[in-house]
Amino acid sequence: MIPSGSPIRSGAAVTTSIAAVLLSAVLMAPLSRSAIAAEQMKVVVGFAAGSGVDVIARLVAERVRVATGTTVIVENRPGGGGRVAADVVAHSDPNGATLLFAPIVTTAFTPFVFKKLSFDPLKDLAPITRVGNFKFTLALNNNVPADTVKEFVAYVKANPGKISYASGGAGTPMHFLGAMFNQATGTDLLHVPYGGSGPAAVAILGGQVHSAFNTTVAMGPLYKDKKVKLLAVTGSKRSPTLPDVPTFGELKMNLGDIESAEMWYGFLAQGKTPPAVIQKLNAILVDAIKDPTVRARLETLDIEVATDTPEAFAKIVAADYERWGRVIKASGFTLSE
Repeated sequence: MIPSGSPIRSGAAVTTSIAAVLLSAVLMAPLSRSAIAAEQMKVVVGFAAGSGVDVIARLVAERVRVATGTTVIVENRPGGGGRVAADVVAHSDPNGATLLFAPIVTTAFTPFVFKKLSFDPLKDLAPITRVGNFKFTLALNNNVPADTVKEFVAYVKANPGKISYASGGAGTPMHFLGAMFNQATGTDLLHVPYGGSGPAAVAILGGQVHSAFNTTVAMGPLYKDKKVKLLAVTGSKRSPTLPDVPTFGELKMNLGDIESAEMWYGFLAQGKTPPAVIQKLNAILVDAIKDPTVRARLETLDIEVATDTPEAFAKIVAADYERWGRVIKASGFTLSE
């Protein structure tokens, strides 16, 4: 639960044990960065309270509040795999008072997955900085009789049309990873979308679904408590917080782009926000992210901390747009909603 005296407010209460574990750090040491001009800042998150994205946003937001004295509100606007939140920020006043905290999905997946958008992610959102990079994992409910990816593939094929996987929403990388997995392995996992990584994790924990493609941020604590199985992680190397879980690449199963699906979380503002405001926001956010306590906490959540100048982040956003755009277009995968 969010502490009752917390200055970070949300439209939804955090009710899962996952959130309680992830939000245990309290950051109170002051920083020297001057206060933001606005009396109040809003950080919009496109996933449910208690999800991995939400937890990280609150961690950084609390640090900014302490450093600047500015009231920071974290507002959860789940829906459309983060599309609803992005739309809110894209159509907000370009004054730097409303920010989007989002994963790569908003700028690299959403433009290609959805046929119609009311905003252009590359024009209507201005990159400020990454917070860090993260991995995905294939998780199983403990009752599923498989302990490796090969065993799970065999189990799915032996039960055609009966085995499900959860994602954080339609059109998210988690959804797309499941579709890619089906294509690469010849399986027919059934997609069950939820409103974020937290609810998806709760669903697999409760047995509503058999499996999930989810972030290691959300699934790591459950795995360490032996409440779920983790079969493999994305990325070129094993997670330092989950050293006994192999990478998909190590399995030599020719799973294609699943193997390299390591992505980022970052802050963005309305696209017409003045460059001087973007630079000031960058300085404040980078200070918060680099704070030793915040950095250590992010690392325990399996986030590889990485910050950028706005210009460098914009180049990363553009490159990922091209990279994942090619993958998604080649798959023919779209959503009409």
